[in-house]
Amino acid sequence: MPKTTLNGLTRALRDLHRSLVDIERGNYEREWGPVGDGGQLLQLLTKHPQFDWLHQLSELIVAIDELTDQDLVTEAEVRATVRQANAMLAPSEADASDFSRRYIALLQDHPALVMAHAYVRRVLAAG
Repeated sequence: MPKTTLNGLTRALRDLHRSLVDIERGNYEREWGPVGDGGQLLQLLTKHPQFDWLHQLSELIVAIDELTDQDLVTEAEVRATVRQANAMLAPSEADASDFSRRYIALLQDHPALVMAHAYVRRVLAAG
């Protein structure tokens, strides 16, 4: 059961990440012009300061993938991962990271992001 929870969480987080990349790409294109192929977008995602704040979510997704690749995943590891995701997506004011602050601000203006957020919250609540 722990891997099922993690697999659902990583799917939901990937959808959320895709929504955030789309939003940030639009912001970038308004300032700098169109982004070309997927290679250019990948370069921006990994190297451009405007996209740095997304790295925290990318790293969480990679960590979950690595965890699910293990033969045995404990309930404690799943709970810790769920807590980490909750802290990123619903932080307290005192604990808000750069990612969390930007994320919460974007939720106010992007209905598609709200839908992706709701999906992640449902998965987290079930886990």
